[in-house]
Amino acid sequence: MQTTIPTLLMIPPAGGPARAERWMAGARLAAARDLIDRLHMVKMADPVHILAAESIDREILREHADVVLDPLDMPFHFGRALCRMIPEGAERIAYFGGASAPLLTIEALERMYTIGLEADPFTAQVNNWHSSDWLLMTQPEHLNPIADELPKDNALGWVLQHSGGYSVSAEEPSAATRGDIDTPADVCMIAAHPDAGEHLRAFIQANPVDLQQRCGAVLDVLRTPAASLALIGRTSADAWQRLVQVSKIWVRVFAEERGMAASGRMARGEVHSILAAAIEAMGQQAFMHELEQSADAVLWDTRVWMAHHHIWPSDADRFAADFGWVDQIQDADLRRLTEAQNSISIPMICGGHGVVSGGLYALLETIAYQPSR
Repeated sequence: MQTTIPTLLMIPPAGGPARAERWMAGARLAAARDLIDRLHMVKMADPVHILAAESIDREILREHADVVLDPLDMPFHFGRALCRMIPEGAERIAYFGGASAPLLTIEALERMYTIGLEADPFTAQVNNWHSSDWLLMTQPEHLNPIADELPKDNALGWVLQHSGGYSVSAEEPSAATRGDIDTPADVCMIAAHPDAGEHLRAFIQANPVDLQQRCGAVLDVLRTPAASLALIGRTSADAWQRLVQVSKIWVRVFAEERGMAASGRMARGEVHSILAAAIEAMGQQAFMHELEQSADAVLWDTRVWMAHHHIWPSDADRFAADFGWVDQIQDADLRRLTEAQNSISIPMICGGHGVVSGGLYALLETIAYQPSR
């Protein structure tokens, strides 16, 4: 019987030379180093294979991993790359995006691997069924026939269940299971969490950004009884309930298009946001004024707005918008939205799904550890 589970990590390309891309690449690499260090403390996670797109990342990580693979052919396709990483004869595998588990503790990893070793055939355990960032699964050879349906990892749970015939279970929502570094906001929202790794903490301290101050201001709102917060985007009922349980504030929720990427709606151009339509009808400045009058802070998953308008700016543009760096945004539509967002007088954090999911859980758990400053 298999007593260890080969563990596969993928480190994405660092991106271009833009300031926002360089900052994100550094944060992701730091989180990957933390995860690898923790995996080496779990005897069941063996061996650790790494696929890193950048040669500098491979050199940095070579001393941390058991196997560092050469980059695969571009353009990158996640499903095909994952299949090529699977060791021959493996009965089970674990997969992590390199920066997908910045808050998973050694204890949590040991529990997951124990469950993975005891799992029944054709079962998979993912962190999030709607948008998967990591998994443990049996019979990995059965990924081959469905690999083409996996251009990215976020559809893993969806595709394994609907096309692969697997029984897929998802972890209970928490900062550890939902926290994933996809955007600058994700990094800053987990920075104060006690389970953040030492490499990520060191990176943030060495590379401070104004976004950290906004996160601190949102934390202050969450700690203030009778304050109000607006959640916009792909938030869940659990996140809303957790927010109400932990804080003593009022919450306005504008939830829509959950699962838009995993289900393929975004790729098919089927995303429709009532809120995005309202912004267009009202005008961006008028909408921001109304938002300012309705809440003391805002967490905004802006990717729904982008998908509604059928625009997907470059990484450099999206990350610069999250930082609020208007002068570094090339896309005219996103630049105008960011200018309007910057005019607001209340703290606003913008980003992707993590802003209203893993990042929010991280803020709430930080409050639980640190009720007041």
